[in-house]
Amino acid sequence: MEFSGFQCRICGGRLVPRLNELVCSNCNFVQHPVKETVRERWEFSMVNLPNSVLMPMRELENGVSKLDKNKLIIVLCHTGERSNYAARYLLQNGFNNVKNLKGGINAWATRIDPSMKIY
Repeated sequence: MEFSGFQCRICGGRLVPRLNELVCSNCNFVQHPVKETVRERWEFSMVNLPNSVLMPMRELENGVSKLDKNKLIIVLCHTGERSNYAARYLLQNGFNNVKNLKGGINAWATRIDPSMKIY
C-alpha cells in the first residue's frame, strides 16, 4: 500500500494514515480527506472506512459534480485497480488533489486496521 505524495499543507511533512484521518509526522496536523469508494453497494455494506462516500464506478461520471475539487480525495476500491482508473478520471476532469489507495480497502484492513472484515 502506498501513501507517498501525502504532504502536510502546513509544514510539508509526511502525512501518515491513522484510522479515519491523516496525521503529519512533523507537526501533528490532522487532515480529514474525502474517502471516495468506487466499490459496489454490496461491497460497501460489507465493510467500509468511516465517513466514506459511496460512488460505484458506473456512477462516477454522473456523480463527479457532487465532489469538492478543493479537497484531498482518496479513491479506494477492494484492491486498488478500479480506484486507480477512477483517480485518473478525476484528475482528467479538473481535480488536482486526488490519490489512489494502492491495495484498496483490503490492504487497509491488513496493514492499518486488522479489526476490519476482509473479503
